[in-house]
Amino acid sequence: MIGSQRSQPQNPLQLGQTLYEVLDVTVIGTPRSAAAARYNRVVYNANGGSPVEPLDLVAQNQIRDVKAATNMHAAVQNVCALTADKLQIIGSDHGKATSQTWPVADLSTIVDLDPQQIDVPHLLLLGQDAQGIFLQSLDCSTGHLSSPLGLPATVAGRVVGALLARNQLDAHVIVCTVHNGQLMVNDLGSSVLGANPTAPSVTPVALGAVQDSAVVGITTASLTASTADHQIVVTYPDPQGALQVAVLGWTKQDLVPVTTATPDLGFAPPEGAVFRVAAGGLLGNGVDQLVVGYSATYQSVKGCAALLLFELEAGPSGTRSLKQLSRYAAANTGSQPLASVDLHVAVGLFGEALPSDQTGVSADAPAGVLGVLVVGGGATLDQLMKGEASVLAGLVPVDVAEKAFPPLNNSPGLPQHLTEVMTIDYRSGFFALPSDVTGQSVTLGPPTLSQSMGAGQLLAVIQAPPFESAEEVTSNKPTLTFGQGVTQMKGCNVSSNKQWLFSQDTGVSIGISGQTLGKQVSNSYGSGFDQLDDHSTSTLVQSTTTISVDDLIVLYAMSYYVWTYPVYRKARQDHPDGTMAVIFPMTPEPVQSIIPASDASLGYIPRSQNGALLSYVQLQPDGYDESQLLFDLNNMSVTDELGGSTLTYDQTEMVSENISKSVTVHNSTMDSAHFSVSTTLLAYVPIHFGLNLSEGQSYSESDVQTTTLSHTTTMTIIVTSGTVTDIGYEYQIMPYIYYHKTMQCLMVSYAVTMSGKLWAGYYAPRVMLQSLYPNSTNPVLRGFSRSISFRKNDDGTVGVDVEVFNNSLQEVKNVVCEFYYGAPSVDDDKKLSPPANKVGQQNLGTLPSTGRATTSMNLSLQQNDQVVVVVYSAPEPDDTQAREVYWGIYPPSAFADWHAQQVSAGEG
Repeated sequence: MIGSQRSQPQNPLQLGQTLYEVLDVTVIGTPRSAAAARYNRVVYNANGGSPVEPLDLVAQNQIRDVKAATNMHAAVQNVCALTADKLQIIGSDHGKATSQTWPVADLSTIVDLDPQQIDVPHLLLLGQDAQGIFLQSLDCSTGHLSSPLGLPATVAGRVVGALLARNQLDAHVIVCTVHNGQLMVNDLGSSVLGANPTAPSVTPVALGAVQDSAVVGITTASLTASTADHQIVVTYPDPQGALQVAVLGWTKQDLVPVTTATPDLGFAPPEGAVFRVAAGGLLGNGVDQLVVGYSATYQSVKGCAALLLFELEAGPSGTRSLKQLSRYAAANTGSQPLASVDLHVAVGLFGEALPSDQTGVSADAPAGVLGVLVVGGGATLDQLMKGEASVLAGLVPVDVAEKAFPPLNNSPGLPQHLTEVMTIDYRSGFFALPSDVTGQSVTLGPPTLSQSMGAGQLLAVIQAPPFESAEEVTSNKPTLTFGQGVTQMKGCNVSSNKQWLFSQDTGVSIGISGQTLGKQVSNSYGSGFDQLDDHSTSTLVQSTTTISVDDLIVLYAMSYYVWTYPVYRKARQDHPDGTMAVIFPMTPEPVQSIIPASDASLGYIPRSQNGALLSYVQLQPDGYDESQLLFDLNNMSVTDELGGSTLTYDQTEMVSENISKSVTVHNSTMDSAHFSVSTTLLAYVPIHFGLNLSEGQSYSESDVQTTTLSHTTTMTIIVTSGTVTDIGYEYQIMPYIYYHKTMQCLMVSYAVTMSGKLWAGYYAPRVMLQSLYPNSTNPVLRGFSRSISFRKNDDGTVGVDVEVFNNSLQEVKNVVCEFYYGAPSVDDDKKLSPPANKVGQQNLGTLPSTGRATTSMNLSLQQNDQVVVVVYSAPEPDDTQAREVYWGIYPPSAFADWHAQQVSAGEG
């Protein structure tokens, strides 16, 4: 375990598991002359409304509360109806309504399904007895009720509404009460949720005076894009019957008022004091709008449905206010009453996905419709004479460009596709609410929690400045210094981010694209949860003071919690269509390590060699892109001047467009093998590299953004040139400091120009490979080279590739590369020798000055097999060249477990 582990919820997306909402409407009313109320699912789309799946319930006056709750286990919603003695859970199965009933007592209000109970659905219910208001949890699979959890005495009065609201990643229970003529909103927090609830610490917010018998509307909304928090919207009549609208939100953990409004209703005076409220995204701008509806008289037409459209508008100094965008009034055909009995409103997408979001939907499927669904009870004069009324449903669209309802003239408007749902007794009223019992919405199922321990990433590759190792050339080696301190690389920091991403197969067969689903998640939480207050864990990159000989690699390790959610659209198919992964840092403190690049745990592949100056000439820096440079390019000369010269990289040299730029460091969603495949820097990485998200699912490597590397203008890197023994060995170093274009790690590399007049005669013809340990006194380690690489062939053989380098300033002819199977040995002269089993040779022809060429041979290799190569130029008359012996091991990662004693006993 790294650092101190953070406590994490079982389900971080507690109120964010609906990715794309598609709604029907539930209407519960008593048909004319019937004894029991009837449930109807009303399918509403571009073709109008259709009541389906009727189910008779109990007498309507026994029903205390009705609510639709999203069941993550079934990936559908259930409609729950609460009476004095039972809780009825209604669903849908193959075109018929289903019902399950459990006995209850003393309960009055449905809250919602507990999002922390991810194993079995549990419904939260409020009740009241002589001791006060209490909360109980009903196991929906067994009917078992938990022991009542009494609320503090400050939560008193008549409960007029309850729901769950999201504060960052936590669900809070909100209870709205009327007590002594005052309307109170009580935040019970999240301690009352889960399998082991505890007594809450309540945050009460007083909204103002209200009629004691008032009907109060309450809903959650996402009214601002700057936070993952829900806002809570309450509508109620004051003692004079005037509409009041209050918006509440969180300041960290405290529920506070955000704004209030008292809209002018003079255009359509209300006929009562019942004000309904609904919220949803009507304008496609990533936030919700509010709709308030009430029964009204418009232009002398009674029983109209009046609608107000609001958005939350930012003001000066962080203030916010409700802005009324539009108003509307609708009536039945012929200006007959639409809402004289009752009125309910719902906002959202009804029937099917919008055509712009659809994929793979049959051409004859009716399109979904977006707008305000008005469900009203109204009676014509003829119906009044009979004592009956009609429940009607119709859609009022919103013009996205104008942010407005349809224009009104001197008569009320007519909702689109107005449909009669049922005929009821004029005095009975009805329930109506949006729901999705068939699973048309795209939802996340219960998550599976796993842990990715110490997941490693590559932060920086710092090459030592180039030099020639021979003492006759170099008197003082050049050095590189980070920052201005021993323990910190000043101005460079790294962040571990919370992250979400979809598997690549998400959305293939459910009719809604993964891109659309991602947009919905981004609206709720931001890109990578950047709408959360604590979206990252940041630390300064640790560093040593100076380096002169060994290349260094900076590694970063962070343990992560990983939740994997199946993605469902049950109306299309029972099985999930892809997965969504949510990744959180497990600890507040990562572990950083700085190791020599030659460390056996990393398969570092250098194409230059420390101490071989020519190996840097004409060598393109790995992963270089000019747009990713952190500092302007500058040359520095290495001469015989005592003390050398210094090149300082600070704000004055920084590329202006890259100041304070942040980059996402490469991570692998799979295992360490996939991590190393993505780069030419490393042949392999430690086993803990990569997140190992899930088996059987493929995630895009470009989408995982768990780690961000950034720098500021305080970042400083100092290169000191060192000195040579004679001005004739002068050379120039040009440091390249940049972000690697694929790995996005920090890179320090070099270009070398050799201008001294003695260089031309210094180098004898020599072909070589780049040694990983050129300064080792052990000939076996000195002969190990990753210029020998391996690749699997389709026929089961292994291709052995060898990159040969001409370490001279003249062309070398007749270059030969011999291949041997087996381990090298050390002769009496402490030189490396190949084994006896020569398997072939390749002729490379002529190599130009500082040229490189790659040759290959296919071999049959097993785990831990070693291959030796010998490179030389074939002798011409009076010309001989030493044979250079190098070796490699298959696969490259086997070197991590290799030890010197495995070499032939012939060693020295």
